Amino acid sequence: MEQIDMFTWLNKQGVRSDRGFEVQHTGRFDAEYSEGGQVVELYVESGLDGGVPCISIDPEAFARWRDGSAVAPEKQAEMMQNFKEAMEFQGLKTVVERGE
Repeated sequence: MEQIDMFTWLNKQGVRSDRGFEVQHTGRFDAEYSEGGQVVELYVESGLDGGVPCISIDPEAFARWRDGSAVAPEKQAEMMQNFKEAMEFQGLKTVVERGE
């Protein structure tokens, strides 16, 4: 059975999941994913995908924590899914693609 996250708005730019992670937009092209006292800094771009507001993110965006330590591939996939769910809660589609 699939778990449904409950999200709480932190402010106009961020949300917290009842599973313990937060996603916060910190600038026009920046966001942070935090969980368990660690943070991943993300480069994001806003746009439209098929007329729907979206956030574009690199497929390897969750490869390293802010301190430089590597994130295991399974954990990266979990974090990407968490990010997508947080964006969906905010009314944004997530597009995963390589940057230019």
